[in-house]
Amino acid sequence: MLGSELRNYQFPVGSTTTYCPGNTSQIPPKLCHKKSISSIVSSLGICVLVVGYTVLGALTFMALEGKANLQPDTKSTEHDTLRSQTVEKLWSITEDLNILYKDNWTRLAEQEVLKFQNLLVDRHKLLGNGQRNYNWSFSSAFLYSLTLITTIGYGSITPRTAWGRLITIAYALIGIPLMLVYLSTVGDTLAQHFRQFYYKLSQSKNGKTKSKLNKNESSALQSKAPLENHITKKQREMGFENPPRKRVPIFLTILIVIIYIIGGAFIFNKLENWTFIEGSYFCFTSLGTIGFGELIPGAASGTNGISVFVSSAFILIGMAIVAMCFNLIQDETVIIAKRMSLWWHKTGKLEEEEMSITVKTS
Repeated sequence: MLGSELRNYQFPVGSTTTYCPGNTSQIPPKLCHKKSISSIVSSLGICVLVVGYTVLGALTFMALEGKANLQPDTKSTEHDTLRSQTVEKLWSITEDLNILYKDNWTRLAEQEVLKFQNLLVDRHKLLGNGQRNYNWSFSSAFLYSLTLITTIGYGSITPRTAWGRLITIAYALIGIPLMLVYLSTVGDTLAQHFRQFYYKLSQSKNGKTKSKLNKNESSALQSKAPLENHITKKQREMGFENPPRKRVPIFLTILIVIIYIIGGAFIFNKLENWTFIEGSYFCFTSLGTIGFGELIPGAASGTNGISVFVSSAFILIGMAIVAMCFNLIQDETVIIAKRMSLWWHKTGKLEEEEMSITVKTS
C-alpha cells in the first residue's frame, strides 16, 4: 500500500531537464527527443566554453609568469658558493693537522658541516617559498587555470608577480561560477540519459517476466470500462506515452564513482609510475576538490605534457560524473524521505484509530 502511493513519483528532484520515460505530463516522443537534443547541445556548449576559458587562462598566465622565470636564479649560485667555502675550510683543517687523528679531524669536520647546514637553511628561509621558479609551460599553466576554477588548488605552481596574482583573483571570480554552471548542466544531462539507459536496460531484462504477467492479466484488462479503453486509445493515437519512471539504486551510483577512480589509478600508474594507492588517493582528492598537492601529474620524465592534459581531462569528466551521481542520489534520498514520512503518518493514524476504538468500547 505504501509503495503504491509513491509508485507514480515522476519528477526528478533538483533536475532542470525533462525526464521523458516517467513524466506525468505525458510529453509526446517528438517533443521529448527535441528537449533531449537541446540538453545535449547546451551541455556540449558549456563544455567548450569551460575548455576555452581554461585555454585563455593558460595563455594569459604563460605571458605574465613566463617572463619572471627568465630572471637568473640567484639561489643556486649562493648554494654553490657556500658549498665551495665549506670544502675549502675542510681542506684547510686537513692541512693544519700535521698528524691526522681521526677524532680531531672528525670533530672539526662535523662543526664545519653543521655551519654549512645552518647557513643553507637560513638562506632558504630568507629567500622564502614565494621566490621559487616554476616551469610555466602551456601544460602547467593549463593545469593551474583548471585548478583555479575547480577550487582544487594543488599549490605546486603559483604566480610570483603582482599582475599574476591580480589576474588570478579576477580569473577565479569568473571561472568558479562558470564551473558551477558546467557541473549543474552537464550533471543534469548525464543523470537524465543514465536514467533512460538504466530504464531501457531493466526493461530488456524484465521483458520475459512482463510477457508472462501480461498473459495472466489479460482477462483483468478486458474487464475495464470502455471509456478508459477509449481514453488510452486516444492517447496512443496522439503519440503520448506514460511508462513508469525507473529509479536508479544508490549503490549503483556509488559504484560508478568507485570504478572511475580505479580506472584513473591505473592510468596514472602507467603515466606517472605511481602505485595503485597513490593513484587512487590522487583521483579521490582531485574529484573531491581537496587537492593536498603532494602528488602532482607531470613529475615523470618524458610525460609532462601528456600526463597534465590527461589529468585535466580526468578532472573535468570526473567532476561531471560526480555531479550526475549526486543528482541521482538526491532523487533517491528524497523518495526515501517521502516514504518514511508517509509511513510515520500512517502509523500515527493507526494509533489514533486504535485509541478511538478503545475509548468507544470502554
